[in-house]
Amino acid sequence: MKRRYADRRNNNDILKKEIIIKEIKEDYFDGYISYLHIIKARNKWYFDEEQRCVLDDDYVWFNIYPIGKNYCINAMMDNNLNIKEWYFDVSKNIGIDEGVPYEDDLYLDVVIIPDGRIHVLDEDEIQLAFKNEKITKEEYDLAYQVKDYILEEYGNNIDKLTDLTNKLLNKIERK
Repeated sequence: MKRRYADRRNNNDILKKEIIIKEIKEDYFDGYISYLHIIKARNKWYFDEEQRCVLDDDYVWFNIYPIGKNYCINAMMDNNLNIKEWYFDVSKNIGIDEGVPYEDDLYLDVVIIPDGRIHVLDEDEIQLAFKNEKITKEEYDLAYQVKDYILEEYGNNIDKLTDLTNKLLNKIERK
């Protein structure tokens, strides 16, 4: 299980960045958000058949860390803040360490693209982690329960996901 921080301290493809982190307590959301402005990237990241770019110079990764949930959302945006995809990391824990939100990754991921396409990723990784006893049966089951919740809550409701992202994005004071 990997601990992944909002500041992406271990991402070697992000060469220069600025980050804004904020705690939010609203009736619609309780948790942390981070606005990671990727000033300079070593490599561009492309995905899917249309080669959708999710990492490049001047892109933004807007992370949403809801307290009490077992996932975080990374809204990956281009240099005009157009959402390229929402990347859900299924997590054992969401927390904060010295002011920086983190998630303990449970291998399984869900990607929702604004056009409605959905991808469940890394099922091979979670199955291997379980087989090799890197995660317990309870953690394995939790990951699939969370995946099902994400698909139910947001999979057929892009408007709800867009709404949440925009409401929280408006809480960040950008330069």
